[in-house]
Amino acid sequence: MALSFAKKTPAANVAAQASAAASTPTQVSKTALAASNVVAPSWMKKGAEAKAYLAKEEAKAEERKAEAGKLWRYYIKPESEGQITFLDGALDAANDLDIFMFYEHRIRLNGEWENFICTAEADQSQPCPICESGDRSALVGVMTVIDHKAHVIQNGKNAGKTIQNTRKLFVAKRHTIDLLRKLAVKRGGLAGCTFDVMRGNEKSPSVGENFDFVQKFTNLGEIVAKYEMKPEDVQPANYGEEIRFRTPEELIVLGAGKAVATHAGATKAASKSLSDEL
Repeated sequence: MALSFAKKTPAANVAAQASAAASTPTQVSKTALAASNVVAPSWMKKGAEAKAYLAKEEAKAEERKAEAGKLWRYYIKPESEGQITFLDGALDAANDLDIFMFYEHRIRLNGEWENFICTAEADQSQPCPICESGDRSALVGVMTVIDHKAHVIQNGKNAGKTIQNTRKLFVAKRHTIDLLRKLAVKRGGLAGCTFDVMRGNEKSPSVGENFDFVQKFTNLGEIVAKYEMKPEDVQPANYGEEIRFRTPEELIVLGAGKAVATHAGATKAASKSLSDEL
């Protein structure tokens, strides 16, 4: 069988090929680093849009930090019952229930239901962003209760732990407040009153709709003694600290409302301020 032989490459050509091979990676790297016009999907952001995303995430992180450690709101599941004791809810000089009331929005934000104070009353210089988005606020009243029903924590570092006799915010809409007003007149005020609470279907008030009177404590010391609680845990809440008011600009940055054209500059300023903190 005939043999075939490869021709020997001249030394000059070998040197040229080696030089080209050595220079190629450097040229490729320089080209890759210089590229700035790569087409990205519409869901990927950069520049001003990316900074706006960062500002929104920073705002949400601050929101979670601010809410940590605050009192939970009293809630009873549909078709269930519970028991609560009111820590405030006295009668005023006109024999009417004397409690704090305010307008509130409840909207779905980032897949979860959130409560936000309507800013229309507090800041009449500009519209409430959530109202502008089409959501109607509701008038609510707030009191503090002790939730006597045992509850198993589902998430977080205390998941699986059972808690009972916990202080909570009792936030109810007008119709429930009207019902409690009648009970308050009958019982000489709600403070110290214990009620069995029942809720119907999902459309029923989240705090319950039927209140069956059990007893009335004459002072907070009796509550401390019966449930072996600390004195500080039977005090009405500091509502100014527990319920946070957010400015229209803060609501817009959180994505909880619609920016008004006349106040776009203020919204941009708030976003820029959050971006600068990153």
